[in-house]
Amino acid sequence: RKASPQTFPRMVRTSYAILFAIYVITMCAGYMTFGDTAQCNILLNYHPHDVLALLGRWATACSTLFGFPLVFNGAREGFKNAAMALDQPSISDPKNHVKLVVVMLSCACMLAILVDDIKVIVGYSGAVLGSLLVYICPPILYANILRGILD
Repeated sequence: RKASPQTFPRMVRTSYAILFAIYVITMCAGYMTFGDTAQCNILLNYHPHDVLALLGRWATACSTLFGFPLVFNGAREGFKNAAMALDQPSISDPKNHVKLVVVMLSCACMLAILVDDIKVIVGYSGAVLGSLLVYICPPILYANILRGILD
């Protein structure tokens, strides 16, 4: 079949439906295996010397190790763009690149050391980002739009 803008939405819906099914099947299998004693990280439920669980832990570690630079790059660029939007161009200055990366990595490492359970981070980030998107970003965007119209 030939790809076209008309077939793209159907392809996206189909892809998401397949991913949803895979996630639901995996979650149900994990819950049916361990029941209410299932831990947040399903790999922690297995015996430490289980070979397949060990391979799963290694795959997760590799995914995190090699995926982190991609996520971090996006976070750094987003932070720089937000700083520019908030009239803080010095953060985006190329001469401050190393300082910014060191500060962001230090914060990430300190969080990883201080927080035992990822649920805390996910809960706070969801609450903070949700509040940011609902209550803080719209007035900032509106103020910038008005400033652009009035100038």
